[in-house]
Amino acid sequence: MISSLITNFAAGDSPEGIHVSLKAEELWNVGGISITNSMVYGPLVALFMIWLLVKVAKKSKVKPQRGKFFAVAIIESVVLFVVGMLESAFGSREKAFKYAPIFAVFFLFILINNISGLIPIVGPAIEVDTAEGAIPLFRPFTADLNGTLVMAVFAIITVQVLSIQAQGVKGHLTHYFSDKPMNPINFFIGILEVFGEFTRILSLALRLFLNTAVGEILIAVFTSLILSYGSTPIAVIPILAFELLVAGIQAYVFTVLTATYLALAIAHADHHEEEHHEEALKVEELPDVNQKVTAGQTT
Repeated sequence: MISSLITNFAAGDSPEGIHVSLKAEELWNVGGISITNSMVYGPLVALFMIWLLVKVAKKSKVKPQRGKFFAVAIIESVVLFVVGMLESAFGSREKAFKYAPIFAVFFLFILINNISGLIPIVGPAIEVDTAEGAIPLFRPFTADLNGTLVMAVFAIITVQVLSIQAQGVKGHLTHYFSDKPMNPINFFIGILEVFGEFTRILSLALRLFLNTAVGEILIAVFTSLILSYGSTPIAVIPILAFELLVAGIQAYVFTVLTATYLALAIAHADHHEEEHHEEALKVEELPDVNQKVTAGQTT
């Protein structure tokens, strides 16, 4: 059974039959809008993730329980992992729990997309006949540069929105231009920082796309080569295991980088909160000092 499943990863019986494409391919054109195979598969993964999380939320309990639904244990472990990741980025467990729902969605969506891209139905196993020939019906959303660009843009916009919520528009602009924006040097550095947000988008998108797309190609090539030389399909298992590792690493890198960008953006607000907290403590200590001085004068 395992051999038959792994065989489906190959596009044909020889290396010449491999279906390789770095870009998502058009399946249909509806009203001038191109519908690609990644656009078909991405929403399916999103719907599956929503269904899974809703089901897990209903079965999840605060108190430990025996016979826990397997998916509940996995999702809870993933969420705790994300909380630990955010705690390292923000340096605060309170902020980690506050932002965990948002970044857990990033992590799970990328992880499920990457892992589900390795199952046999994704790729040339199911094809659709088009004018340009047979095209795979499903392609991982993270293996489409347009998809990863959308995710990166959404991630950076999320960082901007959360930063403004945490410290206001003025505090958010201070992150770029400091508290003296009219200084020519500060203004120039601020412009570079704003430009840096666009480079972050490209960095996040290209890193995720290239690792996922190249992984898909490697699996197809190695599987086809193994089959063409008469070797057992089991030999491709190490490649699949390596791609599973890469899938997890890429989800981690994308999430932790986005969280770090947010932590850097709100660091200015955190610094001011610490200063106000220290000043409040000093004010609270003053009455005690005055009482001691008055008591000493009285004696």
